[in-house]
Amino acid sequence: MSKVYIIDAIRTPIGKFGKSLVYFGPQELGAMTIKWLMERNDLEPDAPDFVVMGQVIRDGFGMDTARQAAIKAGLAHDIDAMTVDMVCASGMAAVITGFNMIKAGEANLVIAGGMESMSRAPFIIPWEYRWGVKLLYERKTPIVDSLVFEGLTDPFNGMIMAQEADKLAKELGVNREALEEVAYISHRRADEATKKGYFKNEYLPVKLGDKVFLDRDEGIRSDTSMEKMAMLPTIFANGVHTPATASQISDGASSLILANEEAIDRFGLKPKAEILTYSIAGVETWKFPLAPITAVRKLLTKLNIDVGEVDFFENNEAFAISNIVFEDMLGVERDSLNVFGGAIALGHPLGASGARIITTLLNVLRLKNGTYGVASICHGMGGATALMIKKI
Repeated sequence: MSKVYIIDAIRTPIGKFGKSLVYFGPQELGAMTIKWLMERNDLEPDAPDFVVMGQVIRDGFGMDTARQAAIKAGLAHDIDAMTVDMVCASGMAAVITGFNMIKAGEANLVIAGGMESMSRAPFIIPWEYRWGVKLLYERKTPIVDSLVFEGLTDPFNGMIMAQEADKLAKELGVNREALEEVAYISHRRADEATKKGYFKNEYLPVKLGDKVFLDRDEGIRSDTSMEKMAMLPTIFANGVHTPATASQISDGASSLILANEEAIDRFGLKPKAEILTYSIAGVETWKFPLAPITAVRKLLTKLNIDVGEVDFFENNEAFAISNIVFEDMLGVERDSLNVFGGAIALGHPLGASGARIITTLLNVLRLKNGTYGVASICHGMGGATALMIKKI
């Protein structure tokens, strides 16, 4: 079976909710990253065999948004595309799909990634209105926020994911100060990485014509402190997470070029890393921050590699509790986890994040002289994906 290589990876800067990227739909953000990859690697519009992109909140954006993104990026019309929804893991699920297609011999070169515009998530009118609502004596037909309903709510218990994160933190005896320390480190690292230019090859400015809408991650707070975070109210009464210790609602996209040796030779490409393998795991829905631990353990077992042999980890900071359990239960050193900051500082555009953390991991391995890296991400309803890459 063919080895699968990452040729290149790129992302947009991540925009804050309702801010600089509100002017762009997910398919437009995804198209930008695909186009940047094609141009940066001198690929013709017919070079890819397939495109697969993750997206979670799809209401109102039209048919198969991955194919929309591919066509908007200028790819040939005979290249088909697929949109993947695995909640927060969608972007990584897209990469796994591309990996499997190449492994199976069904493709030589695949563009895979994810995209999301949480700022443009529409409100949903209930289905009853289609058939006529005459009287509402003992029932309600409320307008539903698709962002909250499809992106943040556990359908099995009705809890918002922040409530579930609170429940897990309390069960494990994790206090608010420990969570705020994670958030503080995330912002500090992201701010330092930005100032040192570590993201220069990881993202390009989002612009239309000569107008630049965003040229750096918008959610990083260089002025934050433990004292400032301690003053914030919790998201929910009697909870422990605050807006500072939860990932930010965001907009953005990220894409990767995956290829086998045949495509590398044909197009004169230079691979940056090899994807060794992946794993998928599930836990009880409300314990979703624990799912990456199971996924990473499965991954390491498949490869017969010890956690200490991995140079760097990117685990999505859905909530600060995600980092704490990842470190404690896997024995991962904090100095090797999310070293350029995580989703608490950078943001978490749901469908894009799984691809974004692989993109960042690739960058970390290059700049920090690492060889092996693991990317993992939990998703709503208690699942997770993980994969390991080896820098070339």
